[in-house]
Amino acid sequence: MKVAILGAGCYRTHAAAGITNFSRACAVAEKVKKPEIAMTHSTIIMGAELRELAGIKDIVVSDPIFDNQFTVIDDFAYEDVIAAHKTNPESIMPKIREKVKEVAKDLPKPPKGAIHFTHPEKVGLKVTTDDKEAVADADWIITWLPKGDMQKGIIEKFAGDIKEGAIITHACTIPTTKFYTIFEELNIAKKVNVSSYHPGAVPEMKGQAFISEGYANEETIKKLYEIGALARGEAFKLPAELLGPVCDMCAALTAVTYAGLLTYRESVMNVLGAPASFTQMMAKESLEQVTALMNKVGIKNLEEHLDPGVFLGTADSMNFGAVGEILPTVLQALEKRKNKACTPDGMCK
Repeated sequence: MKVAILGAGCYRTHAAAGITNFSRACAVAEKVKKPEIAMTHSTIIMGAELRELAGIKDIVVSDPIFDNQFTVIDDFAYEDVIAAHKTNPESIMPKIREKVKEVAKDLPKPPKGAIHFTHPEKVGLKVTTDDKEAVADADWIITWLPKGDMQKGIIEKFAGDIKEGAIITHACTIPTTKFYTIFEELNIAKKVNVSSYHPGAVPEMKGQAFISEGYANEETIKKLYEIGALARGEAFKLPAELLGPVCDMCAALTAVTYAGLLTYRESVMNVLGAPASFTQMMAKESLEQVTALMNKVGIKNLEEHLDPGVFLGTADSMNFGAVGEILPTVLQALEKRKNKACTPDGMCK
């Protein structure tokens, strides 16, 4: 199997976030006894995983950065980074982030400049600056490209070189639905299998892969799932439409909403004995009306139109069954945010 990875990434944005580390990379490095993997990041850690854990040896990374200022910081011993991540990653990460920020001051942003700690060739990956060369005869193309509105212009340059039946997945910055539309517009959607191999977080920190269903055949989804579970440690299949809500910054809200749906369903159906049709009707009304309110008044102005305190005397009556697992915490959060104009007796202006 030949894998072409388009995009090498740059650590400066991960460092700027200040919340990432190399936990997954260090775990892989120690498992396969190759310390140089400990500080790989972005698609390079995913490539190293595919090579060492899934046994895929023919992997090429394509990025114009290899002809520009591809900068490797070698100030940190891999063994020291691994040791630190066994106890407390933050005992070493601040030094790494500071070094990245220092180097970034004089380095152009991608594709003119990029910061890494390990050259991809050091972990057995091939490199090129020619996407057409990379995708030629590739069985699986993994993209890690700039923001969504730029991707069609990049993909159309090598679309004609993608072979029949190839798997094409994205790893960031674009919903699977929009990603698939690119191949529709290029009139090659029917000859390829489009999905995702999304890490759901920076891949050097967490080992997980999200596989989108809906645009690839069953055999492809099964293959991606099996490879993802092997290489990334854990894999999830999900509808293509839900990849963004599950994996992007709104994931925190999606998680709260989904947990609410599941526990609400259990309480209303199992404790109250309501039929599924009625339970779903009420859930749909809740989700649609709250969304309609946000669209109407704007997310910044929600409290002006719906005091969070309104739920303190209503939702608490549903504090039984599975809902009781999460509702007390939700009510505490609402209590903190209720209209400050309300008086102790509940009267609000």
